[in-house]
Order: sequence, then C-alpha cells, then structure tokens
Amino acid sequence: MHRTQDTYALSHFRQHTGEHLERIREGRVETITQNGEAAMVVMSPERYDFLVHSVERGHLWREALRAYRAGEPGVPAREAIEGLANELDADS
Repeated sequence: MHRTQDTYALSHFRQHTGEHLERIREGRVETITQNGEAAMVVMSPERYDFLVHSVERGHLWREALRAYRAGEPGVPAREAIEGLANELDADS
C-alpha cells in the first residue's frame, strides 16, 4: 500500500518531468508506476530529510519509553527540554 499524494506512470513522468519536479519542489510526493506496479517514490530532498529525521526521533522516543518502563534512570526534565529546544532551533 502506498500513501503518496499522486501516482503517475513512468511514461507520464518522462514526458512531463518539469511539471513533476515543480510539484515535488512544492512538497508533493509522487509514486511512479511501471507496468501498473509502484516502482519508485519521488520527493524533494527536504521532504526526505524530514522523514529520516522523524524516524530517528521516533526511535529515540521508543528507547526512552523502554528505559522508563524498565526503571532505568533518565535525564532530568529541564535537561531534556533544553536539549529538545536546542535541536528544534538547529532545524530552523
């Protein structure tokens, strides 16, 4: 199952590459099909970086919850909030 916003045949992508790139630069994500099957997903580098960063952040949250449930000592709240604020400021 693919959850992209737009799906196009590879032939359409080849014939209208400029139009596709314009939409992709605006933040759209496109699935390109070949012989009726999804062959690739095309997105901007910024969108890709955001997705990778989100996955990495999710991994950190899962690890923090695991440690909390296991009773392991954590990071003081002030330190965690300051670290998150610094990270979000760096993403700007």
